[in-house]
Amino acid sequence: MRTSVEGIMYPINAASLISSGVSGVLGHRIVEVPHAAWSRCRDSLDKVFSFAPDSEVTQVFVLAPLHKGSVCLDPCSGVYAPSDGELAGSDWKIALSVPPAFSDLVEFSDDICSEEQSLEIIAPYLSVRFPSASVCWLLASGSGPSVKRIVEIIGKDFPFSPIFISNNKETQCARMWKEAFRP
Repeated sequence: MRTSVEGIMYPINAASLISSGVSGVLGHRIVEVPHAAWSRCRDSLDKVFSFAPDSEVTQVFVLAPLHKGSVCLDPCSGVYAPSDGELAGSDWKIALSVPPAFSDLVEFSDDICSEEQSLEIIAPYLSVRFPSASVCWLLASGSGPSVKRIVEIIGKDFPFSPIFISNNKETQCARMWKEAFRP
């Protein structure tokens, strides 16, 4: 995967995201983040990520919508992930990795995932706040059974990992992820 919209969808200088004197903790394990251009939602993102980093975090989840819908001709999960590797900007990078527990639940496609910028919007923040964490970025095209099963696995196997749901509050494009977390 490569970044494609640096400076538009997210800042060029990730270090500029760190405010001096920022303190506090991430108040909730599941956090909704804006799904819009960085230039439109920077204030909201600054508030979401204005907490002290937790050095114990090794896994972060970013759950987002896939706007083009499922592209599989054969029955598939409707959940996509990029191949393991990294996503990098000029002065930041994050490790991308899908835990083995999800391997039968997702379709791996760098091509499909590269068209969505939900991770690129928050990636510089993740690199600053969780520098040693691996990021599992999952894109869902609908609320199929794989979405619910993935959420169950996250709850069981990753009880302390932060979860960021990339959602546009007006369109509720990530409602499938939000609904999957409801009891």
